[in-house]
Amino acid sequence: MVYGLTSKVKCKECQTNSTLMWHKENGNEFVCHTCFVKGQEEEKEDKQQPPAGLISPLKTRHTYKTYITKLKTSVNKSTPNRIIAKGKSRRSIFKAKKVLKATSARAEDTVCDTAFHNGQYFQVGDIVSLIDVTDKETYYAQCVGFMVDQFAQKSVSYQWLVPKEPLLPDEGFVASKFMLGPADNFFHHMDCIQFVCNAPTNYYKVLTDDQVVGHTTSKRNTISVML
Repeated sequence: MVYGLTSKVKCKECQTNSTLMWHKENGNEFVCHTCFVKGQEEEKEDKQQPPAGLISPLKTRHTYKTYITKLKTSVNKSTPNRIIAKGKSRRSIFKAKKVLKATSARAEDTVCDTAFHNGQYFQVGDIVSLIDVTDKETYYAQCVGFMVDQFAQKSVSYQWLVPKEPLLPDEGFVASKFMLGPADNFFHHMDCIQFVCNAPTNYYKVLTDDQVVGHTTSKRNTISVML
């Protein structure tokens, strides 16, 4: 590009001597800015022309398909034994895929006969002890059932054991000195109980039936006490 030329310069295309910008070509020939832009557009159109004997794919959708068909035919004729691997098109690669949704699982409370809490295995029939926060006395109960809620928190339901005779201080738990008491219909957190011993679920029920009938001996199961 040449700036500040005198008005004696003429365009070799349109012979004008006034333009906003002069463009210098081979030798000392100059072209005005209008003719320079027009020449650039013509060169671009020449580059976009299809090969000889083929229809331009830029006209219509139909001519584009014809252009592709002729191109494939020419390739197959030139290489008849060549196997062309079919790959995924660009449209299939970027196409949105369906996302598989996971099944909606709903957590529910589960009632069970066993529970593992703080390194101790509990089951229905076990004897546990509880300490009252008011009088600081120890009370005993028998486990009736366990529950695990939706947050994996474990709870226990128990039935109170009532002593048949006054207990000695620091005597501990003696199975023969207790009988079934009122049932607690609520579930309590397992942190409030302390394991005492294992016992059959029908231990105190058999003992109560024998006392009602008046038998001197009882056919109850054995009980193991942890010392």
